[in-house]
Amino acid sequence: MNGSKEEKAKRIARVVALCRLEGLLEHHPYDLSGGEQQRAALAKVLLLDPDILLMDEPTKGLDAEFKQVFAEILQVLLRRGVTILMVSHDIGFCARYAHRCALFFDGGTVSEGTPRAFFSGNSFYTTSANRMARDQEPEAITPEDVIVLCGGKLPPVPELSDDISPLPEPTEVSAAGKPKKLPWWRKLLAAMSGAVSLLLFLSFLGVGNLTALVNAEGLTALAGDQLALYSIFCVSLLVFAAAITRRSHRPDYLRQTPKEQRKLTKRTLVATILIVLLIPVTLFVGITYLGGKKYYFISLLILLETMLPFFLIFEGRKPQARELVIIAVLSAIAVAGRAFFFMLPQFKPVMAVTIIAGVAFGGETGFLVGAMTMLASNMMFGQGPLTPWQMFAMGIIGFLAGILFRKGLLMRTRGSLCVFGALCAILIYGGIMNAASALTANRELTGGILLSYYVTGMPFDCIHAVATWLFLWFAAEPMLEKLDRIKVKYGLVE
Repeated sequence: MNGSKEEKAKRIARVVALCRLEGLLEHHPYDLSGGEQQRAALAKVLLLDPDILLMDEPTKGLDAEFKQVFAEILQVLLRRGVTILMVSHDIGFCARYAHRCALFFDGGTVSEGTPRAFFSGNSFYTTSANRMARDQEPEAITPEDVIVLCGGKLPPVPELSDDISPLPEPTEVSAAGKPKKLPWWRKLLAAMSGAVSLLLFLSFLGVGNLTALVNAEGLTALAGDQLALYSIFCVSLLVFAAAITRRSHRPDYLRQTPKEQRKLTKRTLVATILIVLLIPVTLFVGITYLGGKKYYFISLLILLETMLPFFLIFEGRKPQARELVIIAVLSAIAVAGRAFFFMLPQFKPVMAVTIIAGVAFGGETGFLVGAMTMLASNMMFGQGPLTPWQMFAMGIIGFLAGILFRKGLLMRTRGSLCVFGALCAILIYGGIMNAASALTANRELTGGILLSYYVTGMPFDCIHAVATWLFLWFAAEPMLEKLDRIKVKYGLVE
């Protein structure tokens, strides 16, 4: 489409108004009905300003009401000098609106003429109106002809207007809209905190010998300095997240939940109780009374406790396989990603997929995807005492992602999701797994031992944070877009 920006905008506005697409601009093409897709395809062709328009079954999928609108569109095009050649089995539409009709059979033209002469002269291939009224009026071929024959009055023909208003400017809540720019002080704060985080991360990578942090006597002086830098690093990430984050404004099919509807559902409350109380109790009982050796049994209990909210979803109705298939697919993607990057310690996409699952389908789904991924992938990496802890740590991240997004505290933007993922990798996953490693490897757990595990585990947590950041940066937006369409098209639950 050639021309200046203004000319292109006017042409698009004219075509959108002509094809009656004003109310569909925010929809994805795959979410349109058959008739709406027909109109969108026609608009795409009309943007080229064709002189000749070839149409094959253009009224397919259109209801009777919009057929009249479609006829008005064709009349506007004809008035603008466009030649229209249409192939159709819609006899009534052709009889009412065509200028000339022809019947093709066996590679040749059997008959042709004006609609009235063509259809009134056929005994078989004619309209229903002609069959009903041919004894009284042989040339009656449309419902309007029958109405006049019966003495009725026809409604006035609507006037065709070329007065096309310009397209409305996209709002912040629309798919094409952009959020308001951040104020200068937030940009400055984000730049400073981001620079501090980057410099500290690079300094952490410079400490490759972990024996410089921990020796036989405990933590070294360098470890104390590093621990202070780790604290500054986490604070700088939090400041960066606060500086760039806005309250979420989503498209129509993902509009922010109204305040009066933000009350957590019964299944979410049950899931919260299971995650906050029952699962930690299960881990405690397994370590204290089972010696940490029955990790297969503990993992099974956690998995059952995780699935219980989904049993509540299915209460009172028949479960649909599509609701579980998408969860299984997300878990399979995360397992395959962990296996693909097996040679890179802590550089895995599991947390990114878990966060995406929580944002797209809710906290319970996020927890199930995270927990199931760690259990299934450890069939390849090796099951052990840390498996239940990994299930809990990864699952709680997916659960938090879903809850925070539902409450509007987590934006569905790459920046917000990346910062959230990096913080989760360091504070939640690293915070839980470092303590679990210390607990399972030492008979007596002291503050010094626990601190040494956090100090030596921080570099690996930083690698995990960077990996999560990168995977969310490149994968979050396209995956969430596809999952949104799946939710809308198949009516999946949250």
